Amino acid sequence: MACRNMGISLGRSGIVAFMALNGMAAMAQRPNILLLVSDDHSAFAMGCYGNPDVRTPNLDRLAAQGVRFDRCYAASPQSVLSRASIMTGRTPVAVNMTRFNVPLARRYRTFPEDLRDSGYYTGLAGRGYHLDGPVSGINGRAGRIKLVADYYDSQGLVTFPERMDTCMTVTDAIKGENHQGINRQFRDFMEFRDKDKPFFLQLCYADPHTPYDAPSVHDSDGITLPPYYPDTPGVRKHLAAYYDEINRLDSDIGEVLDYLDETGLADSTLVIFTGDNGGAQFMGKGTLYDPGVRVPLIVRWPGHVASGVDRHPVSNMDISATCLDAAGLPVPEVMEGRSLFATHGADDGSARYVFCQRGNHGTNTLPYDTSCFDQQRCIIGDRYKLIYNIMPNDRWIPVDVAEYPHFVELHRMHEARALEPAFSKLYFSTTRPMFELYDIVDDPYETVNLADNPAMLSVRDDLITRLTHKMIDDEDFCPLPHPKIYEQR
Repeated sequence: MACRNMGISLGRSGIVAFMALNGMAAMAQRPNILLLVSDDHSAFAMGCYGNPDVRTPNLDRLAAQGVRFDRCYAASPQSVLSRASIMTGRTPVAVNMTRFNVPLARRYRTFPEDLRDSGYYTGLAGRGYHLDGPVSGINGRAGRIKLVADYYDSQGLVTFPERMDTCMTVTDAIKGENHQGINRQFRDFMEFRDKDKPFFLQLCYADPHTPYDAPSVHDSDGITLPPYYPDTPGVRKHLAAYYDEINRLDSDIGEVLDYLDETGLADSTLVIFTGDNGGAQFMGKGTLYDPGVRVPLIVRWPGHVASGVDRHPVSNMDISATCLDAAGLPVPEVMEGRSLFATHGADDGSARYVFCQRGNHGTNTLPYDTSCFDQQRCIIGDRYKLIYNIMPNDRWIPVDVAEYPHFVELHRMHEARALEPAFSKLYFSTTRPMFELYDIVDDPYETVNLADNPAMLSVRDDLITRLTHKMIDDEDFCPLPHPKIYEQR
C-alpha cells in the first residue's frame, strides 16, 4: 500500500523469565506483532491497574491473558520523544529527539526495519506517529508550519514511508468524528498486507489525548480523586472526561482483539499495548512524576507467555528489543532497551535503573514565558526516584491543560488564597527544587521530597552519580548535576 496522509513464564518472584527458542524453531514460530499505542495514557487510569472507576473491560481481559507490567516508565513524558525511544530502543537524547516537530534522522535505525529485512511485512497506521516532523502529526496543527514541512520534504527528512511497507495516518484523529478511521486503517492493513509473511503493525490511537470529546459514561461525582487532585467540580469533570476517553479507547481495542479472534490470528500474534506517556492531568504529561511517565504495558502471546504481573521497573525502550527477540533476531548492541523476555532485577542479583527525560515542548508558551524549554532528567530504581530539575528557577506550566477552565479556576483560587496551600505549592510555585528524591514504595504519590534529608544523602548522591554517568554516555547537551551543586549548600 502507498503511504497515505521466545516464550516467557513467571517465576515465583513475579519476574518475567525467558525460555529460549533458537535456530529454525525460533524462525518457524515467529509471531505476528501488533503494537497498540494509546496517546497520553497514565497507568493509574485503567481498571487492571487497580482503578475501579475506569471502565476498561477489554484491556483488563488482555491483561488477564498476558503479563501486566506494573512499573513501566516511558523514556519521556512527551509523545515525540517517547515514541522515538519505542522505535529505536534508545533514550531521546541519544537519538537527538529532544523537541517537538523534529524528524528521526535516517542514521538512527528502527526495530521494524530489522523485522522487515528478516521477512516481516511492516506498517504504521492510525493517529500520527510523531516521528517525521510536522507532517507526521495531524493536519492543521503542527502541519501549519508549512515552510518547515516543505523543508523537511525537500531535504528528504521524511523517512518513515520508506522505512515501512505501509504508512498511514488518520487526519484529525483526535476529533471524535474521525477516530473510527483508526480501526478502518487497521482492517485495511490486514486486508492488503502480504499474507505470506508475518506482520508487524504499530497501531496508534488518539485517545485519551485532549481535547476530551468521548461520550460521557463516568459520573464525575462518583469517582475517587487521587490525593494530589484539588477537589472542585471542574477538576472532577476533567478527570471523568479523561476516563471517558479511555473507555472509548478500550472499545476500539476490543474491536481489534475480536478481529484477531474471528480471523484465527490471536494465537499467532504477539500483542503489546502501551501508552506513549502520561495524561494531561495533575503531575502528569510533561512531568517526571509517575502520572507523567508511568504508563500501562501489557504483553500477550498465547502459548508462549504465561499470565501474571511483573512489578520491577522496565522502560518502553524495552519494546524494541522484545519484538526483535520474539522474532528470533539479535538485539543490536546500540540498543539500551532489554527484551522483556529476559530475566530482570532481583532474580539475577542486579538492580535495574530506568531513565526518563523531559525535553522542549512545542513553542506555544512563547513569547510570554520560556516554559517550553523546560529540561528535566530522572533515574528510577526499585525503590527510589531522583528528579533533576535543570531549570529550577523557572515555574512549571502544565502541558495541554494550562488554559482549560478547571486549571484557570484553580489559578484564580491560588491568587485569592482560597486554594489549599499544599496545592498552591505543588502547582503554582515560581521555583522548584533542583533535586527531588522520592521513596516510591512508601510514598507512591511522591509527596515527600527526601533530597535534603540527612539520612538519605547517600541514596541521593548515588543516584545523582548514576544519572551523571548516563548523561555522559548519552552525550547529553544539558549541564551535568556536578557534585558541587549538592555539596556546597
